Amino acid sequence: MLLLTHEDVAGLLSPKDAIEAVRAGLKEQAAGQVQIPPRTTTDYTSGKGWLRLMPVIMNGAGYMGFKAMHSTAGVGVRYRISLYEMDSGELLSEMDADWITSHRTSAMVAVATDELARKEATELGVLGSSEQAKAMVQAVAAVRSFRRVRVFSPNPEHRRAFVESIRSQLEIDAVAVDSAEEAAAAEVVCVAIRAGEEPAFRAGWLRSGAHFSGISSVRPEAREIEDAVWSRADVVVVDDLGHVLESGDGRSGLASGELREERMAELWQIVSGEKPGRTTPDQITLFKSVGTALQDLSLAIAVYQRARERGIGRDAGEFPHIRPFGRQ
Repeated sequence: MLLLTHEDVAGLLSPKDAIEAVRAGLKEQAAGQVQIPPRTTTDYTSGKGWLRLMPVIMNGAGYMGFKAMHSTAGVGVRYRISLYEMDSGELLSEMDADWITSHRTSAMVAVATDELARKEATELGVLGSSEQAKAMVQAVAAVRSFRRVRVFSPNPEHRRAFVESIRSQLEIDAVAVDSAEEAAAAEVVCVAIRAGEEPAFRAGWLRSGAHFSGISSVRPEAREIEDAVWSRADVVVVDDLGHVLESGDGRSGLASGELREERMAELWQIVSGEKPGRTTPDQITLFKSVGTALQDLSLAIAVYQRARERGIGRDAGEFPHIRPFGRQ
């Protein structure tokens, strides 16, 4: 069993590597080779934290595993992935999944952007200045040739530092703007904020022909977009229909009637051509992500293979112990 720490995992894959890995997972899902049972989230009775388990089996690739994550008030969130080989049942790796969690989300946003945004889009708007927001910019910049990035976050210092980072790392002109609405005036808009009780993004900010990606509203009480964003979009695509409908944005959209389930497609259906994406330049397209175990495991497989190639990580031997089947 290969033990991979955060330092081992971080940066092991390029944005293009990550995009290729999640796209391969989506194609396997389209082929009917993926099993993704509902994830389980259990809250502390104190209300000061939660534990979530997300399993998946990738029958085509021959791997299975799960991500475990938990949040503790005043401390933070921890993520890990257990990766198994199906044929042998061997636990191949236990790996820290903090970096994977950020970059699998960004890679999915990039695939959705590649499928749905106008090919000639040259301006990106970003709400947020976190590491997740930075990973999203790096990923979508791998599928579109942006000339300019508009950045807004509530903290002026953070957004200025974020802009400098984008300029130096990607050699793209980046500017800090003073409002979310200014950032949303771009042709491609990505939102990576900490979702709260009230929506942070308004439907009226979306311009004709824009592509929007949102990733922040996962919990039932968390809101990212106002309900009218759902109905304003001509094409609505999600990573997982069931879990999006359980999110705060999904629940509110259904309750208000602004969101209709029959209008929604999952991203694998767009990638496979089963359902259409953008069909005209002036359509507004929306991608809503809540994260899936398929995304996590797709990257975990690529990380494990790269780590083995480069001799990274610590071999902990055979773990856990095998209990053989006895004779009947």
